[in-house]
Amino acid sequence: MRQIRRIVSLILVFAMLSTGIVFADAAAIVSPAANSIVYTDSLLVSVKVTELKTIRVSVYAERVVSGDKLVNADVSKFTEADLKAAAGSGKYTDVLLGEAATYTNTVEIGFYTKQIAVSPGLYKVKAETLETVMEWPEGATEPVEKIIVTETKSSLVAVKKKPVEEKPQVFQNNSTGAVTFIRKILKGLLK
Repeated sequence: MRQIRRIVSLILVFAMLSTGIVFADAAAIVSPAANSIVYTDSLLVSVKVTELKTIRVSVYAERVVSGDKLVNADVSKFTEADLKAAAGSGKYTDVLLGEAATYTNTVEIGFYTKQIAVSPGLYKVKAETLETVMEWPEGATEPVEKIIVTETKSSLVAVKKKPVEEKPQVFQNNSTGAVTFIRKILKGLLK
């Protein structure tokens, strides 16, 4: 009986440790989904933070060299397989859009969100988990505060041109025979 209890206890300990390892990531990019293709003119960036940590979120336009300048990559014929191949190709140059934003999570689960106007092209969202450490430089009398990156997540997304939508008319003057009949009865009653 004791052996069974010990085995069950060991199994429970390993199960608890393995679930802790599975959920070890402090930050996860929720939107845009990794290696996705979207049809839009604005990109919603959303990062979920599950620990009391500070993150830095950066959005990069992945540009290609054309002559003597950098231009947006042509993604009109991109597929998800092309996005996976582009991730580590080294073919693209990162150009930071705006400034990197920092967000400190003060609750159990927090979200950083931002809407960014974009044009068709290839973009990368990068979320870095930051930690502040004290370091003693050589010959210094006091420690110096230093911010280090403990974890990095990134996601590529191809933004294609948003198709033109036809807007249906909400209020139309097309009256059916039944509606016209009811309208006439109501007018007659209210006179």
